[in-house]
Amino acid sequence: MNVVSQYRDLLGIQLRSMRDEVWMIAIIQVMLGVGLMLGTGYLIPNISDMSATFLVTGCAVQAFVTMGLVMLPQLLAQSKAEGRIEYFLTMPVSREAYLLALITVVAITALPGVAFTLGFGAWVYGLSFGFEPAFLAVTVLCILSLAGVGVALAMFSPHQQLVNATTQLIIFYVLFFSPVILPASQLPEVLQQSAKLAPPTYAADGVRATLTDLPGTNLGKDLVVMSGFAVGSIALSAFAIRRRG
Repeated sequence: MNVVSQYRDLLGIQLRSMRDEVWMIAIIQVMLGVGLMLGTGYLIPNISDMSATFLVTGCAVQAFVTMGLVMLPQLLAQSKAEGRIEYFLTMPVSREAYLLALITVVAITALPGVAFTLGFGAWVYGLSFGFEPAFLAVTVLCILSLAGVGVALAMFSPHQQLVNATTQLIIFYVLFFSPVILPASQLPEVLQQSAKLAPPTYAADGVRATLTDLPGTNLGKDLVVMSGFAVGSIALSAFAIRRRG
């Protein structure tokens, strides 16, 4: 059986095992994106179009962050603790196909939140988003880079509790101390520099570069950096999962 067939079958297994949760997770992502956008917007009196554009796109990217860097590593850490990963490792399948199947589930559950947040935000704030074909590449790399790092975090962490604590710190950092919802110019210098090491920074910038005319974006750099995070993290995760089986 080739890798494509393995990937298809593994994805089917993952979706069937989560058939009662996938739709609920997708709805929760929609609610989180919209709630975060409206709640933060209420704190900004007389919000300008530029600030609203930054806010809406940042809240949309937050769906990728929540699924890829929080929920996925937590689920994987739980699977490690319960021995479910070992079940898949007994199968004669590609480890990369298994990882890509997990990442595809992230995409399926995150994309409704991204799309609805963008559409609802454009309606609420009277915004008009453009569309460049590169947005599709940005979306794929957002998913691969964020989920890839999330998988690596879960695979290399020795304890489930450590993964849970780390992911909570990650979402707190992304919400309040990174240029995802807030412009980099509003952050202290130390946070501006630390943001250069975080994949959500490039995911948010890439989305803005392909949907808006906000100044200061750098699409080429975003694509290169996200590709590096995606390839590196998935390669490390595959290495770690091979060591387990």
